[in-house]
Amino acid sequence: MGLDVSAYSKLVEAPDAERDKDGDLVDYDNYRDFYFNKDFPGRAEGLKEGMTYKLGEEGSGLSTGYGRYSAWRDELAKLAGYTPDASPSDEYEKRFPYFGGANKAGEGPFYEQILFSDCDGTIGPVVSAKLAKDYADFAEKAEAVGGYFWEKYQEWKVAFEVAADGGAVVFH
Repeated sequence: MGLDVSAYSKLVEAPDAERDKDGDLVDYDNYRDFYFNKDFPGRAEGLKEGMTYKLGEEGSGLSTGYGRYSAWRDELAKLAGYTPDASPSDEYEKRFPYFGGANKAGEGPFYEQILFSDCDGTIGPVVSAKLAKDYADFAEKAEAVGGYFWEKYQEWKVAFEVAADGGAVVFH
């Protein structure tokens, strides 16, 4: 089990998309309903909750294990300059102290991704544009880290660039 991520650009509202008798989309290859994760309000900004969208271009897809993503995300928080949490509130923050530091900060570079679900939800075009800028701003520093971190950094950068163009990054 792991985290799969898809990024789309150029979404078009499609309130009349055809549905079967159970209410499911008939053409799920070309249309999608997006899940707005209530634990992370505002992340889907730029999309309408409950609206079906005709998919534009799928420009990015990536996959990783949950544990590996948590460690990678902690490294991202470290790269962004968050201070490790000296008094973590739970075991997760003890294991990933830079994540805890981002959590305490409440805002900053990559914050909207670091403090987001590791399994399901949608990041809309407004937040994707902010994150794409963060990825561009920190690219040189991330490249210096190299290895697996840099490889995944580039994939996430593309995903948010794609979604910034009227799209979404979907965690599923």
